Amino acid sequence: MVTFSLIMTVLTFGQGSTSPFSMYGVGNLRYEGFARNRAMGGLSAPLYSPYHLNPANPASYSALVQNSFIFEVGITASYQVLETPDKKFKDFNGNVSYISIGFPVTKWWRSGLGLIPMSSIGYDIQQAVETGTDDQKIATIYSGEGGITNFYFDNSFSIFKSLSVGIKLSYLFGPLIYKSTSVSYNLNSASTIERKDQANISAFSYKAGLHYHRKIHEKLFLNIGATYGFNSDLTADNHTLITNTITKTNGYLRDTILDINQNIGVLEIPQSYSVGTSLRINNKLELGMDYSVAYWSQSKFFDKNYTFADNSKLAFGAEYTPDITSNKYLNLIRYRIGANFSNSYLVYEDTQLKSYEISMGFGLPIKRSPTLINFALSYQKKYIPGINIVAENYFMFQLNLSLQDIWFKKRVWQ
Repeated sequence: MVTFSLIMTVLTFGQGSTSPFSMYGVGNLRYEGFARNRAMGGLSAPLYSPYHLNPANPASYSALVQNSFIFEVGITASYQVLETPDKKFKDFNGNVSYISIGFPVTKWWRSGLGLIPMSSIGYDIQQAVETGTDDQKIATIYSGEGGITNFYFDNSFSIFKSLSVGIKLSYLFGPLIYKSTSVSYNLNSASTIERKDQANISAFSYKAGLHYHRKIHEKLFLNIGATYGFNSDLTADNHTLITNTITKTNGYLRDTILDINQNIGVLEIPQSYSVGTSLRINNKLELGMDYSVAYWSQSKFFDKNYTFADNSKLAFGAEYTPDITSNKYLNLIRYRIGANFSNSYLVYEDTQLKSYEISMGFGLPIKRSPTLINFALSYQKKYIPGINIVAENYFMFQLNLSLQDIWFKKRVWQ
């Protein structure tokens, strides 16, 4: 059973922290899509565009124009409010969230490379207890950092004019670091026990995609997308260091209790799938929805006795462009809106964590260029239904540059 040590006398939310929910498993799972996807409620599988990359479905790269490439980079800023029954804690974080490039290889083959986080760990929780014996007090700090980064290589192959398939090869790497510091003290001495566990991930995973795209009416264009993620066993070496420091008025003594490198089993990334559809109307309005699930209930986390739940998400989104052929700038802006509802893979007292998110955004074109500057604004709430212990509120802003230029053009001499 995954249980959260959140009912504590003192709870501190440190600088650079992410979430107390990231204490277990691989941490908080990060969204795989870019700014356009997020602004449209987290739509992934069906989105298909010559102006944007969609690494959530590797088959979607077939939309890229021949002899051109797309470079995308995203910056994310988040303002977070952590709520407990009697306190609120606030935090701000900002970072470069992804970088990616997509390009044609042949008339029927498109590829892409990118770097994006898969999960993140960040928490700082303090517990203080009075034992009632000889003025003895115990203070314990639990903290964590790190996460898994995904370096991926996507390939999309056009089978027919309206059908493409794709494959994603991912190299997953990064440290998962968990620390605890327990200080037992009285008027005469103090004993500090420090423990640090660091698992260094380094392994591969695979994902397949399918995309169907067809004009079904003079004013209607249909997109259907689906993906399947293969389960992957990620092995890792874990370094455990435990020390004890005893401090008295006349000095201190430090002793290493344990310092060992060992194989702690397998971290299993479960199989997953997503399926979705979108309909573009009159080349102005696109409406879409998709559903995704990852079978974490069948997974295991090294040698820990954790029980996870299946992670699922239902997303809805829309994009409206007044007139893509207009000379007026406001008519060229892409207006986006969306929402999603998710069930986390984490469980507290047999209750699955849940979240919902609402989002909006814009795609601002640069005149006489296919390049777009994309903005996404979203509000997300994570909570445990029926249990008023802790909830997280996120206000997120994402800035994305989608730069399109000529990839290769043969020079003609006259």
